Amino acid sequence: MMENYTFNSFTLQLEGLKVTEASVYPFFVFFFVSYIVILLFNIGILTLIFIDSSLHQPMYLLFCNLSCNDILGNSILIPRLLLDLLRPPSERLITYYECVVQAFISHMFGTMSHTVLIIMAFDRYVAICNPLRYAAIMSPRMVVKLTLSAWGSAFVLVGVLLGLTIRLSRCRTLITNPFCDNASLFKLSC
Repeated sequence: MMENYTFNSFTLQLEGLKVTEASVYPFFVFFFVSYIVILLFNIGILTLIFIDSSLHQPMYLLFCNLSCNDILGNSILIPRLLLDLLRPPSERLITYYECVVQAFISHMFGTMSHTVLIIMAFDRYVAICNPLRYAAIMSPRMVVKLTLSAWGSAFVLVGVLLGLTIRLSRCRTLITNPFCDNASLFKLSC
């Protein structure tokens, strides 16, 4: 007869990217340069929109959400990926709580992109179908409400998704992805 047991280890091992010894540094340089470009372009977009008063329109203010989301999501995922790329596979360790936070941010990154794009589509719909009432419908107050609803709904959806997963007991410690996500956490469960 098999006994039920749980192994709730708080230290997990990330498999990381599978690259050969010779290609570690080219991969590192590629991801590092990509990260710097992502940061520079998104900060540049934010700066341009805030400086140029002609861009203080709903579509561009909604576009700021995409840039902020891109900076946040990539700042959580890429530095850890770079660090793990330089470590041997046996030293790619992450605590369970760090893994949950990383999974939360990575899912927020994707969900926020989709919710902001939905709001941007609504903005374009109003601009095309109701051009004379556009300014009244898409007021600054409405843009703030839509932005908060995008962030809030993403937070709730991802919170429920991960909340259902983290309540499960864990029997494994190996995450077979380069970063933590809900599917990786779910695969750790018994």
